[in-house]
This record gives sequence, C-alpha cells and structure tokens, in this order.
Amino acid sequence: MEKTIKIGRWTITDNGIETTKDNNVPVEYSVSDIWSVQKKGDNYVYELPVYLCAKGWVSNLDLLDFNSAFLVCQEIFENNKPKDFPKVSWSETLKRQYKRFSYSLDINSFEGRKQLEYEKEYRANLTMEEQIELCKIDLNADYSKEPEVFGDGNSRNN
Repeated sequence: MEKTIKIGRWTITDNGIETTKDNNVPVEYSVSDIWSVQKKGDNYVYELPVYLCAKGWVSNLDLLDFNSAFLVCQEIFENNKPKDFPKVSWSETLKRQYKRFSYSLDINSFEGRKQLEYEKEYRANLTMEEQIELCKIDLNADYSKEPEVFGDGNSRNN
C-alpha cells in the first residue's frame, strides 16, 4: 500500500491502524491486532473494537470511525489473516461496543456537551457540605450506573 487512508482520527498505514491522542502520544495497532479475537460465550468477537470501548480518550464518534477503518484495514490485509482464523461474529462485537454507547456521555455530541455543561454548573454551585454529601455511598441503595465521559481534543465533533 503506497498511500495511507484516513478515516476520522484513524489512519490506515502499511503496519495497521494508528492515531494520536490529545497529548500527542501516538497509538498504533498492528495488523496482528486487527485479526485478534476472543471467545465470549458461544461466539468469537474482534478484540480491538471491544478493547477501545474502555479507552476514555476515544469518543463514541471515534469508535464509529474506527469501525470503518477496521473493516477497510481487514480488507487491505486479508492476506495476513491467520490460517486457523475462527468464524467471528461482527454483530456480537457491535453489541458489546454499543453497550458503552448506552451508558456513556459523549462530549462530542450536542446532548453530551449540554449534559456535561449542566453537571459542571450544578457542581460549581454546591457548598462543601453538599459536595461531601454527594460523595457518600449508601450501601443499601440500588446500584445506578452514571454515564462516563469519553473523548479528547482529537475526537471528531459532529
């Protein structure tokens, strides 16, 4: 491959897929990373798309761009696929990825930015006692997952 292909923040190179974090730290995933899978229940899923869900510097839009880059990369490096490669469920991989979308606050979406602004404003007006009260954990209360914030300065804005 003579040229690189850029999709969002992701660049497909001769060695795989790469990007740069907001702090200018390069991140590279090799061709072997593209073909790495893991068994989840009855299915095999692609490891890298699921792994990236846990990275705070990757926004939800970045993940969608990555999925496109990932599939293009697999097409380009089809000859590097391991001989004993199992049947992998792309739909199961996406289901695992979309679980993150359901519980995350993506600061690169309009709704996510508004919610983040609201929360910052709310917390800025709390007294010290109110802040301490928010930090207390009620062990008898039902668990409620609060959204996490994802994305960095290099994430694509919509």
